Amino acid sequence: MPEPPSLPGASSQPLPPLSGLLCVDLKGFTELPGAVHASVSAYLEPVIDAALTAAGLDGIRTAKRFLANSGDGVAFGFDPALLGFVVHPFLDRLDEELGKHNADSGHIRLRMRAGIHSGHVTPESAPGEGNGPARNELHRLLDSREIKAVLARASSETTHLVAIISDRVYEDVVASQHTGLHPDRFQSVLATVPGKAFARRAWLYVPTPSGNLLATPGCVPSRRPSALRGLFTAFGRLSSKINPLLDRIDPHRSTGGTDSWL
Repeated sequence: MPEPPSLPGASSQPLPPLSGLLCVDLKGFTELPGAVHASVSAYLEPVIDAALTAAGLDGIRTAKRFLANSGDGVAFGFDPALLGFVVHPFLDRLDEELGKHNADSGHIRLRMRAGIHSGHVTPESAPGEGNGPARNELHRLLDSREIKAVLARASSETTHLVAIISDRVYEDVVASQHTGLHPDRFQSVLATVPGKAFARRAWLYVPTPSGNLLATPGCVPSRRPSALRGLFTAFGRLSSKINPLLDRIDPHRSTGGTDSWL
């Protein structure tokens, strides 16, 4: 039996090792028939492994740290030196694997949220391996209303994956250009979780956005042209009634060019 936990602060302690952290979660898993839950859960890691291989990350595939399958998701740690490669090209390859799977009408559609973070967690083979504040924060990011809202709003036909990365990963990997994605491909959000005292700056990335996600206020057609057309139509009707009256008063007035009134 392990020693009972004691309060920290009495003496300094070495930091747990730094680890890269990845977690994916399926959208709508609980809405699937119970008969397919086991097969869907068992399929998650092979999809991730295929994407890791396609991204040239077999080293991560064969050396996952503290792997955990929650039924509707998978989480594991990896060498933090490879964070840039997990951001890109892995996320794009995972999106492609999901797209190929979903293209078959006989398959249960799989759409995912993915989260990437890094931090100090309990090392492997130690009690509570993989645990720590960084692991908790990763799951909060993945459960945030912001990433769920984007995946829910996106077209299920084109957007198979939405990713969220922590601000730490963004600064260490994206802003410093240690990955193949330009910083402008990411959208800053304040990630929040309903019912939790949690609010963190994070960054969203959508490998294949659907058209509605690209809509901005400037892309919405203005109503002014139709209003102006209505105004000109009214003037045209007024002109057709007034001009004949003016012609009776002054038969010699100009009816064309810049001298005409209407």
